[in-house]
Amino acid sequence: MKLKPAAGRAVRDPVKGTLLPADGAEVVMDIFWRRRLRDGDVVEVTLDVIDTGTSMTDDVGTATATTTTDSTTTTTDSTTTDDTTTSTEATS
Repeated sequence: MKLKPAAGRAVRDPVKGTLLPADGAEVVMDIFWRRRLRDGDVVEVTLDVIDTGTSMTDDVGTATATTTTDSTTTTTDSTTTDDTTTSTEATS
């Protein structure tokens, strides 16, 4: 697991005897590192997701579904805008 010191903290690696680098280092999770993590002295380094600027949908996504059952047609229109979904159902 890769750990780095929490903001404003300095943690000495008990095996190497040196301070844990600010950008983190791979460590073997033992009781020492578990306690440092629990106490907030270190934080886990996670991979950051790179935003490529592309999106699977536009800012306003529209989906339409039509279902036909025994001469009854149901149409559902869904429009999504800023994490708000509006659905309208009509049966004819």
